[in-house]
Amino acid sequence: MAFAVATVVTTIGKAIFADRVRTTPATYTNSPKYVAMGTGATGAARTAVVADTVLSAQVETRTSGTESVVTTGTTGDTYQVVGTVTATTTRACDEGGLFDASSSGNMFTSATYNVISLTNGDSIQFTWKAQLT
Repeated sequence: MAFAVATVVTTIGKAIFADRVRTTPATYTNSPKYVAMGTGATGAARTAVVADTVLSAQVETRTSGTESVVTTGTTGDTYQVVGTVTATTTRACDEGGLFDASSSGNMFTSATYNVISLTNGDSIQFTWKAQLT
């Protein structure tokens, strides 16, 4: 299954990337490695847009993902974060985000996807890839 109906690097995500390329990042000093899931995007007919700053309705605590650099087209051209979020109750998840903090913070990427129904204890493993092309 394709990950998302719509996935974008947000406007702030682009700024995070540009700032973090510098020897000493001035503004965005934390890696965008915190994975979040949400509900309400499909029901509200929302798609991911570059102006996103928060999920429609974040559910569960963000998890710190594992960062790496992988190859998609050219050696080392893709930043990847893999993280798992576990449901603490029944959820109809349809949205995800990658942030630079475990709470609040800035959204790096935003995605909406077809509803995935979870029951208590079920989890979703998100693999986020931001490729430089």
